[in-house]
Amino acid sequence: MSSVTTSNTCIVAETPADQNCFVGFHDIVPWSPDGKCLAIHRALPEHYRMDDCGKPIEICLWYPDSREIRPVDTTTGWNFQQGSRLQWLPGAADRLIFNTVQNGRAVSVVKDIQTGERKVLPAAIYAISPDGKTSIAPNFVTLAHRWKAYGYPPLASTPDNLDRSEDGLWQLDLQSGKHSLFISTKRAADFEAIPNADPASHFLAHASFSPDGSRVVFLHRFFSADGGLFTRMIATDREAKNLILLAQEKVSHFDWIDNGTLLVWARFSGGGLAKARASGLLGSSWVKPALRIVRGMTGRWKRKFLAESYYTISLGEPKSRTRFGWPALDSDGHPMVARSHSWIVTDFYPDKANRLPLILYHRERAERKDVYVFHHSPRSNDSDVKCDLHPRWNRNEQQVAVDTCESGFRQVRIFDVSEFVR
Repeated sequence: MSSVTTSNTCIVAETPADQNCFVGFHDIVPWSPDGKCLAIHRALPEHYRMDDCGKPIEICLWYPDSREIRPVDTTTGWNFQQGSRLQWLPGAADRLIFNTVQNGRAVSVVKDIQTGERKVLPAAIYAISPDGKTSIAPNFVTLAHRWKAYGYPPLASTPDNLDRSEDGLWQLDLQSGKHSLFISTKRAADFEAIPNADPASHFLAHASFSPDGSRVVFLHRFFSADGGLFTRMIATDREAKNLILLAQEKVSHFDWIDNGTLLVWARFSGGGLAKARASGLLGSSWVKPALRIVRGMTGRWKRKFLAESYYTISLGEPKSRTRFGWPALDSDGHPMVARSHSWIVTDFYPDKANRLPLILYHRERAERKDVYVFHHSPRSNDSDVKCDLHPRWNRNEQQVAVDTCESGFRQVRIFDVSEFVR
């Protein structure tokens, strides 16, 4: 039986409450290899709208011990959900990599923070292989048109490429700068395809390397005929030769448990519902009354009825998935799995009272601990600029950093959770 306890674990560091500081998505460790500083973004206080994402913001190093925030560069290729994909380049103690927009194109920058050397690569990055040699990234022009929360607004003036055979996930050699199509949107869409009414809406996103770098998982998304977002999770090898469909219909946030297993928030309600959604059947007049009843349900009952929860999914046997963390983890969040111990860190979305919990969950003991509860107070109700906690471990997995918005400004806070995970 899952248990829930609370803790008064202290905040050990935080960026100034009157500045806009944030990390980005929950799949990035912002701490430097030596653990002395964190790579963060700093925007002007008046930046809180999606239209602001084309304006320059600072790439900074934050030193929690001294409270110093040191600007090292700027970027115009960013959004509030994922920043500029700012991260430390694996295998290089002093080099950062991040995206920007240059001459109307998304490119990436490798920055040596010791020498100041700046190398511009001809394409944007997203997920970086553990050996630091390769990036796999979506087309940020496509995202600017079809999923703007993850795109870069300056690219929205570039025409959208509707040829699915020439778009998709792109591979970038971080040493040579060679750029090539890793997998096309058409190939992903045609794999175990479900017919839908809007083929022009397809896009690929959320690429992620397995911990050993041997596999890649990504999301194939499109808008079904009823206007809803339809998602399929697909895994492949490094050459994109063999594809495995892991989940479909509703799939959101995930992380790797090991090289062959994923922790995924998803809904598994049968192939019939998936096909009905994709074909637009749920938009018909005789189905809508039943849908209104289901959508009127709230909380745990709705998720239980729809079989929506976290699952562990094996790449070897995806259909033998196992429900995870229920009912303690009964809401979608942003999980990050620790490698050195059995805890995961995650969060929930704000409840009706605008509270967001920071949660630790022990995978073997089914034990939940609420480290802290935040009061969400953003200056905008636009979901494209929302401020999720996006919790992430530090490198020795004893501390957790979150992005929060309790004063109207984005703020990075660090929690020491070593009393639980030692």
